[in-house]
Amino acid sequence: MRQKFLCVLVLVLIMTGTVFAGGQRAASSGPVTLNLWHRWAGLNSETLNEVADVFMSKNPDIKVVTGQQGGEYIELLQKMMADMAAGVPVTELLTAGYSYLNFIHSEMTPVLINQLAPSAEAYREFAGRFHPNLFKVTEVNGDQVGIPFGLSSIVMYYNEDIFNAAGLSSSDVPKTWNDVIRVAAIIKERTGKYAIGIQFADNWADQNLIYSNGGRMVTDDNKRILFSDPQTVEAMKMWQDLHRQGFAPVMTDAELMNSFVAGNIAMYCTTIMRLDTITSQSRFSAKVAEFPGFGSKPRKLAVGGGVMVSFTKDKSKYDAIWRFMDFAAGEGMNIFTKTGYISPLKAEAPVRPGQEIAYNQLNFMSPNINWPGGHASLEIDFLFVNKRTEIIHGNVDVQRALEQLEADCNRLLR
Repeated sequence: MRQKFLCVLVLVLIMTGTVFAGGQRAASSGPVTLNLWHRWAGLNSETLNEVADVFMSKNPDIKVVTGQQGGEYIELLQKMMADMAAGVPVTELLTAGYSYLNFIHSEMTPVLINQLAPSAEAYREFAGRFHPNLFKVTEVNGDQVGIPFGLSSIVMYYNEDIFNAAGLSSSDVPKTWNDVIRVAAIIKERTGKYAIGIQFADNWADQNLIYSNGGRMVTDDNKRILFSDPQTVEAMKMWQDLHRQGFAPVMTDAELMNSFVAGNIAMYCTTIMRLDTITSQSRFSAKVAEFPGFGSKPRKLAVGGGVMVSFTKDKSKYDAIWRFMDFAAGEGMNIFTKTGYISPLKAEAPVRPGQEIAYNQLNFMSPNINWPGGHASLEIDFLFVNKRTEIIHGNVDVQRALEQLEADCNRLLR
């Protein structure tokens, strides 16, 4: 996997300078076609298709073709980079991860949202629909790179049946990680079930743990990597201890999700986006609670989900793209929040049972991390995710492992 990643990265480094040399394409007759790439599967993919279908029913002159590409945001981005490097016409719309916005801004030349707008007045009205702090999380150096479309907060799902079997009640649902450890011991002893799992497909859950403990992952000027911060080490050590004490299973991320839904894990920390999937597939009483904190420390939760970005160089498609984004920031958002994702808009959206927990956490939300270093940032992300997984599933010394990782990553920034 690492070799494949580096090959794609090297190819992009060599070739992306000439990708957009062709300039504007001529307008075509018939409906304007917009390709929308995403990483979602199952219900989320079906709901996105519903958004596209409703939009097309109201805009018959525009055809939106959705396409699922890759399992994670990094895989989605890598595929697009490979197409760019090969000179393949790029997709008009992409739902990218929040943690790649700096890279997209500096290395991939997106079309800024205000450039798509038909007028300054239309752009102001559009931007005014969003909560200002949430619209701003898709801004890089003053440029509005995309719009928040899939907005997610990390929450803790729990199996009420397992809690009852362990003699626990709703008052025992953990509010802090010390509570988690206490409850985990009871669940393990009385039921033999695993107590908890934490999503680890990317670096998102890590941010929520580390930031809520007061730790950092980059320096304040965002120019260097910082993993040796004591609070960062402490948060990662806690995660490792959950596995070492047998409270959390050693599984792939996909297996973790499936095991929780099958009723084998009592608590599962993951995105609110999975709300409908979890509640519809579980044969037990699945409840939602806020993400645990560290004692009395204020929680700081990283924004998750998808950012809608455009890369087209065909200005004849600007109007169609704007109209789709305009729909997505209104009726389309209300449709898409059926998945569990929450709305970043000021206007009230339908709230499903469980989503109120994520909305309650909006005051704790902060921007997703964006590693420094341009192209090197993707390698830093790759190194971090792999080392993190080695730490939580192994017996390595957390302090030494993070110090070495910090040094390795900072060498890429020289």
